[in-house]
Amino acid sequence: MLSESYASFTRELEKHLPPQQIITDPLQTLAYGTDASFYRLTPQVVVEVRNEAEAIGVIALAHQKKLPITYRAAGTSLSGQAITDSILLIATHHWKEYSIDNKGLRATFQPGIIGGRANILLAPYGRKIGPDPGSINAAMIGGIAANNASGMCCGTAQNSYNTVADIRLVFYDGTVLDTADAVSRHAFEIKHPEILAEILAIHQEIQQDTVLYERIKRKYKIKNTTGYSLNAFIDYQDPFDILKHLMIGSEGTLAFISTITYHTVVNYQKKACSLLVFDSITAACQAVPYLKKSPVAAVELLDRNSIRSIEDEPQAPDYFKTLPESACLLLVEIQANDTHELMQKEEEIRQAMASISTLAPFIFTSDPKEYAFNWKARNGLLPTTGALRATGTTCIIEDVAFPLDRLAEASLALQQLFAQYHYDDAVLFGHALEGNLHLVFSQDFSSKSSIQRYANLMDDLVHLVVVQFDGSLKAEHGTGRNMAPFVEREWGEQAYSFMLRIKHIFDPHHVINPGVMINANPTIHLENLKSTPATHPIIDTCIECGFCESHCVSEGLTLSPRQRIVVGREIAHLAQTHENPKLLEHLRKQAKYYVDDTCATDGLCAVACPVKIDTGKYVKSWRSNHLTVKNHQDALYFAAHLNRITQLGRYSLKFVRFFQNTLGDRIMLRLSTKMRAWSNNKLPQWNTAMPTGTKTAIKPLPLTEHNDHKVVYFPSCINRTMGKSKDYTKQDLDLKDLIVLLLHRARYEVIYPENVTNLCCGMPFSSKGFHDEGLQKSTALEEALVIASEQGKYPVLFDMSPCYYTFHDQHDQSIVPFYDPIEFVLDFVLPSLSITKMRDEITIFPVCSVKKLGLEKKLVDIAKQCAKKVNYIDSNCCGFAGDRGFTFPELNQHGTKNITQQIPTTCSGGYSTSRTCEIGLTAHSNQRFQSIFYLIEEVTR
Repeated sequence: MLSESYASFTRELEKHLPPQQIITDPLQTLAYGTDASFYRLTPQVVVEVRNEAEAIGVIALAHQKKLPITYRAAGTSLSGQAITDSILLIATHHWKEYSIDNKGLRATFQPGIIGGRANILLAPYGRKIGPDPGSINAAMIGGIAANNASGMCCGTAQNSYNTVADIRLVFYDGTVLDTADAVSRHAFEIKHPEILAEILAIHQEIQQDTVLYERIKRKYKIKNTTGYSLNAFIDYQDPFDILKHLMIGSEGTLAFISTITYHTVVNYQKKACSLLVFDSITAACQAVPYLKKSPVAAVELLDRNSIRSIEDEPQAPDYFKTLPESACLLLVEIQANDTHELMQKEEEIRQAMASISTLAPFIFTSDPKEYAFNWKARNGLLPTTGALRATGTTCIIEDVAFPLDRLAEASLALQQLFAQYHYDDAVLFGHALEGNLHLVFSQDFSSKSSIQRYANLMDDLVHLVVVQFDGSLKAEHGTGRNMAPFVEREWGEQAYSFMLRIKHIFDPHHVINPGVMINANPTIHLENLKSTPATHPIIDTCIECGFCESHCVSEGLTLSPRQRIVVGREIAHLAQTHENPKLLEHLRKQAKYYVDDTCATDGLCAVACPVKIDTGKYVKSWRSNHLTVKNHQDALYFAAHLNRITQLGRYSLKFVRFFQNTLGDRIMLRLSTKMRAWSNNKLPQWNTAMPTGTKTAIKPLPLTEHNDHKVVYFPSCINRTMGKSKDYTKQDLDLKDLIVLLLHRARYEVIYPENVTNLCCGMPFSSKGFHDEGLQKSTALEEALVIASEQGKYPVLFDMSPCYYTFHDQHDQSIVPFYDPIEFVLDFVLPSLSITKMRDEITIFPVCSVKKLGLEKKLVDIAKQCAKKVNYIDSNCCGFAGDRGFTFPELNQHGTKNITQQIPTTCSGGYSTSRTCEIGLTAHSNQRFQSIFYLIEEVTR
């Protein structure tokens, strides 16, 4: 329950913001109270702001009431800087605006744009943003700038600090400053002369202190994000230049970043990388200075434990598993404008390395698969190494930097330190070219002794980095909470006093992200530690990094995969400890909708997750655990009488179409919506793309003994039931009949499996948690396909990608050669036909299963053979999720919210490979979506 101060705050907010943007429900605040660090705080209030005006109002109100407030974008922060137990201001979903100027040399982004997306927008100009953190496909611009994130190739020269052009800020009292606008700067001078005066005073004091001046200069020769960016006072003279550079790396403790303008950098078109193998970490580190003098773009160090975390990947080289325990890899990248320059740079590197021995000759590769694996493996090292930890322990990551000439010595010292405290699973990897190492290890926080062990390690680590090597306690991950007690230790009393003044200048009441970066509590790094209890084998390896979130259709509507895992863990924790029965009851009740009902279970989160955690499978298991004996009895009846169910479905759809034709779409929609509301949302939601029932049932076709050009066609239960939508033409056949016509045109004789009307891939059952019933149907289908294909003699065609994927997931070792619609069309149908008339412009949408199977390119290949121009919808799951587009239509609406703006008005049709997805896409776009088979049939007539 909210305290009076926060209750008063929310009451005041409700006068200005819609209620859905003000979140106080315990399940949701718990879900938002996590980032990628090992800390957990639950906010009192979460406020989702959609524009700058709303942000100003919330910030000013918090200041007025003297309530702490924390700003957040993606929450991929590793040091606890994106969590709070007070007010959490979220700026993500509606903060996607951008502009690109001067032929791509400058780009302005709002904070909610993902870094990888920014680079996609800049790609046509041959440019990209400078920072390239490993989390770039999850981290957002606001966090990248606020943490001065760097990465593999950017070093220190191309980080946010060195590439920021201008910045737009909201200060504690709601004042806005746009450093690119002279009028805004002048207004700020009038309103806050004290801020500018104090900035100039600090600048003058530092300039006059030769010892401190030189120390600051030396400290930033290597990566350093410990404390505030004191280098701004030696690099710049103008107070506005100093101010905007102070904001970089300030971790949201000084002001809210509304937009940031970057000087972009060259995105080289030619790239190659190589894995250099050394017999020890010392040998690898000793090679780095030689590489530093050569034209390398990046040098990434991976110790033996790092290699072990990825050696079982299908694309991993075989030699990974045979490397000695002392081995170490350097991943070396080169970039160029053309092939000749690339080869020239490779030769220069070989010459630089001539006196250095490696365990094996090294070869640079530009092969897309090898190149992509090398970097995917490196970018995902935090989650993959974190996944190796013992169940119930927490993944810790520290981030330090050393002078390059002492990197080898420091690496050995780190290994010895971990051995001393028996952290045997500790992993070292990082940006060797910058002397930057990431230290990953597992930590048990369940007892006082284990916490004390961690405290002792941290004390010794700080001494090693600061005293022994004069390095950086935080190189690129930000100070956060875990290094806040040690900022003064690294910088010294005088430099730290300037940091205290900086904080007070911009946050006089110390309510902006308090506790982060500046913290007088010497044990803050040992408090509010995140619990990761054993919950379920599918999710126990999750470190809550957030890489999955950008691939989740329900993120922003209810919960993301990471948030579902957080809620699931808390429910498991409360059930085990009996700490808060009332909260447990509430979480379980709310989880029905937030965790279960609105999860599409599409598995795209596993595609983004470096350790392949499929939260959809976890949710299916969740559903299974909540089924009753009666539920299973009903499922068995449905499974046994599927032919009757589909027949009933056909009649029902024809009945609904009759009313649609009689009443018209507008009245039908209004009436069905009211009926759904009266039923407490138990009736499915009708939409204008709802199909009628198919015209006929499946009729077995006569076989021709002498024709070996045969195919077994399995029409899915969906396509046996659902016919044409109202916007189909009169000439259009039901899909199952059109496919037969097309196969005959390609000179294929069609074979149906026996008892086809009662067969199913099992997905309607397994997706709802009926695992055994789904497997039963899937197994029966395989047996029928084996017989129909004469023990695998003939290929088997599935007419929907989701059905194919479900069957593939269960029977990938089957003797039956079964095909997704895309592969079958590309490999068997199109080669047998001639394109008679190409379409001018079409749109394609790869459904979830197509993405998981990696068939997007083949879908594009088909489309390009059939149309002069192809539009590819850049989206996750459409959110229809089987039948959830009818039962929870808000999920489908949310999943297609950006679809219309991606389809030009000149487009004449949309195509996909899932009937239900096509219904949802049609209902929420300006296009009719059909199966890709309709396109093939049309252009080959």
